[in-house]
Amino acid sequence: MFLTVYLAAAVAALFYAIFPVIGAFVVREQWRQFRRSVIRSAALPELSPAVLGSPCTALGRFRAQGEVDAIGGQHELWIAGHMACIVDLHDAWVYVLTGGQDDCRVERLRWRALPSVGAGTRAFVAGSASFTGGRTVFGPSGKDSPLVILHDGDDEDLIRRAVKHGRHGNEYWNPVTQVSLALGVAAMSGILSLSRLGGMPSLVTALTLCAAFSPILPLLPPGVVGFFLYRWLWKRALRLRSLRDMEVLDDGWSRKARALRAMASKATAASAAAFVVSFAVNAWLTVFLLRRFL
Repeated sequence: MFLTVYLAAAVAALFYAIFPVIGAFVVREQWRQFRRSVIRSAALPELSPAVLGSPCTALGRFRAQGEVDAIGGQHELWIAGHMACIVDLHDAWVYVLTGGQDDCRVERLRWRALPSVGAGTRAFVAGSASFTGGRTVFGPSGKDSPLVILHDGDDEDLIRRAVKHGRHGNEYWNPVTQVSLALGVAAMSGILSLSRLGGMPSLVTALTLCAAFSPILPLLPPGVVGFFLYRWLWKRALRLRSLRDMEVLDDGWSRKARALRAMASKATAASAAAFVVSFAVNAWLTVFLLRRFL
């Protein structure tokens, strides 16, 4: 009798919660690695003719800034600056930073998926550089690819803007979530179509329908109040993490940075609690009303 409920609950848990949350952690780690790379790049020496003249620069880690001059072949980005260089972007990620200090946005794109790069676009590159055939080339070193940021602002505050805004606005909404929700809806539709809910007890029917429509439950009153609280707390946690990263960039893991990390963790936990309460209230109310009227 309760097999339908168990199946619906399992599908809802897997496709509406577990898989999207796993995707969220993957996305968060990707952006965390980006910010770490940006912070580390700030300490790298800048590529210059003087650096090339030293005997220890046959292979090393440097950073360079300049304008996009041309695209060579399918995977080479030519940059003109204090010193011209080429970036090998075969199967690499590129970060596109647009907007000012307050309305900045960072996108993470595969080089092959980038629509176009106009001449004169500012570029920041950091990573392993080699000097062969009279050319300075930034390229992959082992598993590490060069960090490439294309932007339309000033070079002076690029690193601060990238660290402050280099994060996903909503990790839950990621490619895994989109695929998982589609599969969950398809699986749930199959369960509902094959189940004879009309002949089931009202409790079984109510629980099954509640699981089927669980993604929209937090958006319904009265639990939507908790959903708005969840969004507010989540944005607060996002701001606190941005302030934490800026503090780490300026002073390392100081006492203030650790305090901001603790505050961000508390805000994240509070936002999760608000979401759970919102969902639980609406789920209970949905089951109660369905049992009453079915």
